[in-house]
Amino acid sequence: MATWLKCVEILNNCGQPEKVKEHCRAVADCAFALAEAFNRRGFALDAELCRRAGLLHDICRTLKWHSQQAMIYLLDRGLRPEALIVGAHMGEYIDTDRIREKEVVYLADKITQGTERVSVEERYERSLEKFTGNEDAVRAALARRDQSLALAAFAEAVLGVPLHEFERAGIKEQDGCSE
Repeated sequence: MATWLKCVEILNNCGQPEKVKEHCRAVADCAFALAEAFNRRGFALDAELCRRAGLLHDICRTLKWHSQQAMIYLLDRGLRPEALIVGAHMGEYIDTDRIREKEVVYLADKITQGTERVSVEERYERSLEKFTGNEDAVRAALARRDQSLALAAFAEAVLGVPLHEFERAGIKEQDGCSE
């Protein structure tokens, strides 16, 4: 069974640049907060699993097919629940009309650019700039953007606020929760 400390150890030893590790920490925090927000709306998500998977989602970021590479790495270490979420964080096996742990981590990644919260539109606007001149890459990025926008719209309807603002919107306070 994975523990937070085990996941921190994996991240610290994954060989990724510090900026990738910082992004992973930010996604972990966002995924945990998102899961908690959904749970306050009646969902039964494992927020700690979302946090761990968010922390590990880019441990192979500099490798080709990084989500699949990370999934295999985590499966080999017995971290199956985290591995399955990490393996889906690039859009594979993501539903746009359901909220489960893998959709939470996917969304957290899509609204976290580096360590900052951004809208899905902003995230993909920045990404698309990198692919200028590569038609196949642009087409794939647009498909991922459309998938992200559809899931974001579903999530925003549930939460009642734009995703990139859910923390600032005071969901914890408006729900009568204090942390």
